[in-house]
Amino acid sequence: MANKKEENIKKPEKKVNKSVNVNNKTKNKSSSSNFTTNKTVKEKRATVRQNQSKQKVKTVDIKIVDNEIKNRLKKSDDNIEINKNKNLNNNINFSLFEVILMIIITILTCILVGYFVMPDTNNVKNGQEVDREVETFLEQYNYILDNYYGEIDKQQLINDAIKGMFSSLDDYSEVINQESNSFTITLQGEYEGVGIEIANDIYGNIVIVNVYEKTPAYKAGIRSNDIIIKFNGIDLNGRSTTELVEMIASTNEMQLTILREGKEITFNVKRERIVLESVKSKMLDNNIGYIDVDVFAANTKEQFEKALTELENNNMESLIIDLRDNTGGHLSVVEEMLYLFLDKNHIIYQTEDKNGIEKTYSKGTKDKEYKIVVLQNGLSASASEIMAAALSEELGSYIIGNTSFGKGTVQTLKGVNEDIQYKFTTKRWLTPKGNWVNGVGIKPDLEVILSEKYYENPTIDNDNQLQSAIDYLNNNI
Repeated sequence: MANKKEENIKKPEKKVNKSVNVNNKTKNKSSSSNFTTNKTVKEKRATVRQNQSKQKVKTVDIKIVDNEIKNRLKKSDDNIEINKNKNLNNNINFSLFEVILMIIITILTCILVGYFVMPDTNNVKNGQEVDREVETFLEQYNYILDNYYGEIDKQQLINDAIKGMFSSLDDYSEVINQESNSFTITLQGEYEGVGIEIANDIYGNIVIVNVYEKTPAYKAGIRSNDIIIKFNGIDLNGRSTTELVEMIASTNEMQLTILREGKEITFNVKRERIVLESVKSKMLDNNIGYIDVDVFAANTKEQFEKALTELENNNMESLIIDLRDNTGGHLSVVEEMLYLFLDKNHIIYQTEDKNGIEKTYSKGTKDKEYKIVVLQNGLSASASEIMAAALSEELGSYIIGNTSFGKGTVQTLKGVNEDIQYKFTTKRWLTPKGNWVNGVGIKPDLEVILSEKYYENPTIDNDNQLQSAIDYLNNNI
């Protein structure tokens, strides 16, 4: 039994993110409205103890009153029982007035007892008693604080308790580390750093997964697949990506030594404020517009609208929206982007929570009349699927590629304090026609598997999915 208890109170292991952006500490601006001012742990503890003290006093009071009532009722019963065996004319001990008075006192006493046994208002929320599970947690929290032999960082204790709760939720609900998680930084659309995305490979090396264009790392000559082996001369063998992130965040200028094709190369890099470009566009032959959307970040809508306007002003006749490898982002951003294509009569998506289903309509003013093709693949998820489904079901757009990922849930981002925030599933979303894509995905109108030639030489000509979209538009304009 002792071993079992020890296992239950172990702190949850910290997960190392597969991929992180190298950046300074930043706060997610888009989620700032979700932050709330909570009582400090010290105040909560004092409140809990005060409530417990009050509850003990009330319990004693209840016992005293209850015993008095029982004694009175017991004596009354005895008297009634005794009076049955006596001559009533000669042995009446109470006048009628006294009997009535005793009944009134008994009734009032019962009312008082009812008052005392009412739940403590400090333990009531929205008319319901706080769950026994919450009371158990508070009891154990106070017990640990009172009896642990060493010093305790109370804030860290709460943070770890919060992390532990998420192990019981779905895969999309998790605690986010502000310093090392790419989810927050990417969705912000801007951050302070050097412009690289890193991950530990199976050998423990810190590998550069992506280098963002127009960033300090890109300008210095650092490229994807480079292995970072030293930071300011410090050997990074056996170090995690989180440790490197903290090193880079600690200084403005640094030397990064990388290993490329067996050769060591050292680069001098300086941290800067970086605005991520999540939208790329170009005009293809026959006035076919092309817009590639990497993620639905906080600044993606502005970039997308600018690209779309420029293409339309250059006599664009049809459009390809490339959502391949786009794993999603802000729901509000994709919603605003769909306003550009659909008028207010169209449903763009639906959400369902514990209160029921809510339909979200476009706030646009006009439907786009030109043909649109959406490119997607198995990594197109969440907000990407919302866009693809809305354009397909409401505007008749054509989908080419592979079946999408199938993520039909919505997460809410919430901050606890400066050190910890989390995202958790609060809703599921449905297509305009009420379909739930979770675990199923959106099937394309035309399935095209990306050619091996593209992986060997990623050019437009070798991108057979893009070429299929071009062919479709050329034949249907």
